Amino acid sequence: MIEIDITDEQRRRANELYEFNVLKGSVTRGEGNEVGALGEIIVLDRYGKQAEYVGDYNYDMIIKGKKVDVKTKKQNVPPAKHHTFNIFAFNTRQECDYYCFVVILKDLSKGWIVGWKQKEEFIKTSTFRKKGEIDDTIPNCTWTFKGDCYCLKITDLDLKHSN
Repeated sequence: MIEIDITDEQRRRANELYEFNVLKGSVTRGEGNEVGALGEIIVLDRYGKQAEYVGDYNYDMIIKGKKVDVKTKKQNVPPAKHHTFNIFAFNTRQECDYYCFVVILKDLSKGWIVGWKQKEEFIKTSTFRKKGEIDDTIPNCTWTFKGDCYCLKITDLDLKHSN
């Protein structure tokens, strides 16, 4: 896991990344745009010349010749081993090679490149959850899934994407 102190310059670039208000298929109706863009910026910065930004619906960038879609989560706390990453079922139709998972603190001060998973491997090894199910991986939890999705624990992610 790579921890990153997010700079004002990165926040500015993230705000300039998208010229539209709501991403197609956005479950949050655009509320995640800023944090999603910030996740993309910190991954781009981390991989430098190895990364080329594309910004397509199917994938965000190409890193070392592989199409990568960055999946970013906003949280109050740093990532922990028991946390999961969820990908909505409709997003699995995206034509990418890898998912890169990022966590950003709600105050946008810190981020973590948490891990990677090859797309087909993610789908094969994750747990499918139905819309409306309660997340039973957290004791006494009342949070329900907002849509059908595939879920994988952070501990099941790869530390780097392979070529």
